[in-house]
Amino acid sequence: MTTLAPLDRTPTRPSAIRRTAVGITGLLACLLPTVWTVGVVAELVTGAERDHLFHQFTGQGLLLGALWLGGLLPLLAAGWRGVRPGPMAAALHLSVVAGAVVAAALSPGNGGLVVAGIVLVTGALVWTALPLRPRVVPSGPDPVLAPLALASAALFVPFVLSEAGLQNAMHDEHAEFSHNFDMVWIGVALVLAAVAAATVPAARRLALWAMLGIAVVGGTRYAFTPETTWSLLAAGLGVLGAAATASRLTRKAG
Repeated sequence: MTTLAPLDRTPTRPSAIRRTAVGITGLLACLLPTVWTVGVVAELVTGAERDHLFHQFTGQGLLLGALWLGGLLPLLAAGWRGVRPGPMAAALHLSVVAGAVVAAALSPGNGGLVVAGIVLVTGALVWTALPLRPRVVPSGPDPVLAPLALASAALFVPFVLSEAGLQNAMHDEHAEFSHNFDMVWIGVALVLAAVAAATVPAARRLALWAMLGIAVVGGTRYAFTPETTWSLLAAGLGVLGAAATASRLTRKAG
């Protein structure tokens, strides 16, 4: 295994057809998150929809866009170069795709099912186009990251179910804009990313993404909505989890 690892990362120039496939599928897969994120940046700059700031920073655009593109772009860059993508990017992308699918299963209406279908199909096309598939190999749970993943799940399961219920009920403007669907999506994606980091040794650093994402969700919800208790718990878990993850990664590196 040790002797094969460096060869895995040695570029072997893909054929023109393969690169064309990577480029086309990459454009298709990146189109929605890019438009999504640019649109939200424009809203933040112009001050549009100020009563939706929590969603603009999290599920509607910025955080979700960062997670979405943060998994896709390294996959595409590796595919273009002809090397095997790293397991961290692969696990992050799978978490985002699975999050969309779960969100659509819980609240399929108002375009949720269509969005999940686009995410799933374009993501699958990218993986099909890659010259070398990522290797995401789970192992025993990490003693520090596994409890963080469990705590994240315990915190987000009721939140996700509540947001799905609000989306299905369609009682306010947030649901009409599918913001509750977005929060189900990002909540599931963050928990799955934390679980992947806890169980895949080569993706341990993904726990930092997950914990910082949870901190952003909690902090912005506290800042822009009247919801206090859950928001503070999420912000606290994210900050403490990020610190514990950084300490764990530093110790292992040393």
